[in-house]
Amino acid sequence: FCPSHITYDGYLSPSQNLKFSDVPTGVDGIRAIPTAGLLQILFSSALAEITWMPASDYSGDYGVGYFGKDIKDPAEKARKLNVELNNGRA
Repeated sequence: FCPSHITYDGYLSPSQNLKFSDVPTGVDGIRAIPTAGLLQILFSSALAEITWMPASDYSGDYGVGYFGKDIKDPAEKARKLNVELNNGRA
């Protein structure tokens, strides 16, 4: 891991008086995050995976559209889904 030289003002955890600038880079940074903060990250990630992106749908169509727009033409939608499933190779 390398430092990104990006700094944030303010507190990561005001109740523990932990500033963003106090958190080291790399793996040590994860160890510095309070447990409640890590649980919030894990819970929100799990919520997104379970509700918006169901793992049981292998078609590639998650119902969120293409940059927020629905694709009306079935042929175009099928082509774009195939490109997505083939990792961008048309």
